[in-house]
Amino acid sequence: GTLRGHSGGVLSVTFSPDGSLLASAGGYGDNTVRLWDPRTQEHKGTLRGHSGGVLSVTFSPDGSLLASAGGYGDNTVRLWDPRTQEHKGTLRGH
Repeated sequence: GTLRGHSGGVLSVTFSPDGSLLASAGGYGDNTVRLWDPRTQEHKGTLRGHSGGVLSVTFSPDGSLLASAGGYGDNTVRLWDPRTQEHKGTLRGH
């Protein structure tokens, strides 16, 4: 199946360690991370906060955190709780 929802290109995707979530990174103009159930293809949520495109996403080894890397003009790494979709922190200095 095809997962649709980003308003621009998708630059990165990653599965959670247990396979229950798929995170996708929207490029410039979209600037979001979307969460999906890969089994049902259901959209589970949209993480907003980057001011530029999201270049990469990755889960922590235990799946408790999701990191998203913002590109040019954003230059941050944002940390999220993928279950609650809560923003947990922003790493600056890149």
